[in-house]
Amino acid sequence: MRLVEIGRFGAPYALKGGLRFRGEPVVLHLERVYVEGHGFRAVEDLYRVGEVLILHLAGVSTRELAEALVGLRVYAEVEDLPPLEEGQYYYFALVGLPVYVGEEQVGEVADILDAGAQDVLVIRGIGERLRDQRERLVPLQAPYVTVEEGRILVEPIPGLFD
Repeated sequence: MRLVEIGRFGAPYALKGGLRFRGEPVVLHLERVYVEGHGFRAVEDLYRVGEVLILHLAGVSTRELAEALVGLRVYAEVEDLPPLEEGQYYYFALVGLPVYVGEEQVGEVADILDAGAQDVLVIRGIGERLRDQRERLVPLQAPYVTVEEGRILVEPIPGLFD
């Protein structure tokens, strides 16, 4: 079993145990989720109120029970995730991939940040160019970043890897 984080619970919604869900829309395709410290819970209902996704879990039927889950991380089993179209990737699958500029490996993906307008790769340096192991932030944006099988190619952005 391999779990990946897909989001967090926000504030309760209404009185019947609903929770605002902040995270990956992949939750729309799941029958169950793993709740930090509470184990697997079946997803009983899922709907949108405006732009907000509301999630109801088995065993959480009151606002008080929902309040106990606010802020907790929500995970999914990798095997439960729906397949993606060619050229699409789950972000957790990118973490740990080597990053290249040209033919030179300059680091590996340490994390991916949600920066609002776009996501950002956190690249931990290795090798001659980044001996200090500092982290560099690179916008995950085409055509500057290309994901290939087993690696990520970054166009040389002036000053980024100097």
